[in-house]
Amino acid sequence: MKQILILGLLAVISIGIGLWAGMQGDAARQPKSAGYSDLGGDFTLMSDKGPVNTADLRGKVIPIYFGFTHCPDVCITSLSAIAAALKQLSAEERAQIQPLFISIDPERDDPARVGEYVRFFDPGIIGLSGTLEDVSKVAKSHFVIFEKVPLEDSNMGYTMDHSSIIYVVGRDGIIRTLIHHGETPEAIAKALREALAA
Repeated sequence: MKQILILGLLAVISIGIGLWAGMQGDAARQPKSAGYSDLGGDFTLMSDKGPVNTADLRGKVIPIYFGFTHCPDVCITSLSAIAAALKQLSAEERAQIQPLFISIDPERDDPARVGEYVRFFDPGIIGLSGTLEDVSKVAKSHFVIFEKVPLEDSNMGYTMDHSSIIYVVGRDGIIRTLIHHGETPEAIAKALREALAA
């Protein structure tokens, strides 16, 4: 009885492995995904010059980064890398790209403050803010994690923990690439060029 049970179990495992291998082979023959269609989507938030709707930017490549102006490190690093990547592009390429920075700290970051902040890195970056509800909705659609963290014995009162990813949105509004924190300006410029060529 025990031997029959073991043989049956081995048969099930073999069938499972066979099915998995077949699916892997099918997947390898399939064309690669055109992007992350389950992420993102169009949204409207406020800049210091008025509302910005990403649907109006169709035809351009849009690198998007979520952060906040009181961020002590990762935001500065990421925005500096984006700015350095933009400098590697030709004027023609640059004209087809519209970088966006979205504040996940609307309590402190109104559109005017965010606009001033991003221009320090590159005058072409648009800074966006909105109500907490609006920002949270956009963040959720991009699977961005952020959390308010109290700071004891600090004049700042609190900071924000958040994920650090650059989302490269293609001309068609679909996210093409996710660039994780720490990538070089060269890698970012390459991803932007690939999105332009797609």
